[in-house]
Amino acid sequence: MKTIAGLALAGTAFLTLASAHATAIDPKAAHAAFAERQAMCDRDGGALWGKSVCGPLMFIDPDTREIVANENTPDDALTKTGDVFTGKLGSEVLISSTTVEWKGLRWSMILWPLPADVATRNTELAHEAWHVIQESLGFPTNSPVEAQLGSAFGRTTMRLEWRALAAALTATDTAGRKTAIRDALIFRAWRRAQAKDAADQENQLLLNEGLAEYTGRRLSGQNDATVAAALGDAEKGNAYARLFAFASGPAYGFLLDDYSKDWRKHLSAQSDLGDMLAHLADISLPTNIGAAARKAGRRYNLAGVEADEKTIALAHDKQAKIWIAQLVSGAVLHLPSHHMKAEFNPSILFPLPPYGTVYPRLQVVTDWGKLKVDGAALIDDNWTSVTVAAPANATTLSGSGWTLELAPEWSIVPDKKPGDFTVAKNRHRP
Repeated sequence: MKTIAGLALAGTAFLTLASAHATAIDPKAAHAAFAERQAMCDRDGGALWGKSVCGPLMFIDPDTREIVANENTPDDALTKTGDVFTGKLGSEVLISSTTVEWKGLRWSMILWPLPADVATRNTELAHEAWHVIQESLGFPTNSPVEAQLGSAFGRTTMRLEWRALAAALTATDTAGRKTAIRDALIFRAWRRAQAKDAADQENQLLLNEGLAEYTGRRLSGQNDATVAAALGDAEKGNAYARLFAFASGPAYGFLLDDYSKDWRKHLSAQSDLGDMLAHLADISLPTNIGAAARKAGRRYNLAGVEADEKTIALAHDKQAKIWIAQLVSGAVLHLPSHHMKAEFNPSILFPLPPYGTVYPRLQVVTDWGKLKVDGAALIDDNWTSVTVAAPANATTLSGSGWTLELAPEWSIVPDKKPGDFTVAKNRHRP
């Protein structure tokens, strides 16, 4: 399991809910994918991180929970089937493209079928492989939600930063590259100056998902141009709060590669990729960041981006009011969740400060049972509770967009506020 802010998560920040249209896993096709990933690792020879990223890997059919793995477990729980090993996961294991501790090994788990595009497929294979070794490299799996990236200002400055990074990656001369990098760092500093924890939260995600995606793109043979194109695609996304790292991480990593081949040897859990790049490129930032950002913004259509984000913010604020009414001020079910395992789609998260983050699709497993959400659930910033709209009564295990499977000896009970509920373990009478 990944330990994030004191809780166990079934995977990394890139957790995805199982597809409803999976196909049975062809062992020969799975073996070909195993070989494809191993070829990437063989070409790298451990150069990128000082060790191979290739370790235990399983593909899983989310409909049947059948798996095909590249190796057996220490207790030989799988069956040798040609060149692969087959078996089935129990219901206690949440299914997603993620990292999982199972049968004494740390696995990359990837949903089947794999992407048809070779570059996309190999990027995912190497991305998830890096997560298996990341803690041994000294990088924790911390994945906070940077709430400011749900705001118009946060999104605007991120889009400008991405445009400047793309300009740096595609620059044809050293001076142009340095100017674009400086612009990107100015936009980044402008945003981070507006929120106390923004720098720390962004850095945590960049040293987790950012480095994983950098590894995926580097080992899959991508180049500066393809990473720059991905930045343009990222702008079209609806939710930046977690997914920004998938775009920014490779961009900073590839630019760092252009200035130093051994920058990764100097990385630690406290590193800041932007600061490292500024040092290597000999860039200093101006004192008046706001004025500098406005001036640099003219090169990247700041006015147009602000107009776009103003429109997006209107829809965002309308949805925020709906979810506050449903999950904060209305009647709710509070589910304390101090040891939960969760899977979710990070591309649709909705920061709702100061209350937490809304997860439109979510599955949670913890002491009190299993919660499945296809509507909206609110998780507080410390990941200690999940909130959904209240059920009709204490005996109903479903509500607006959610269903609950309670573990034995647990019940829904009234909470302090009239109309609210929570869960509690039944007391045994002597």
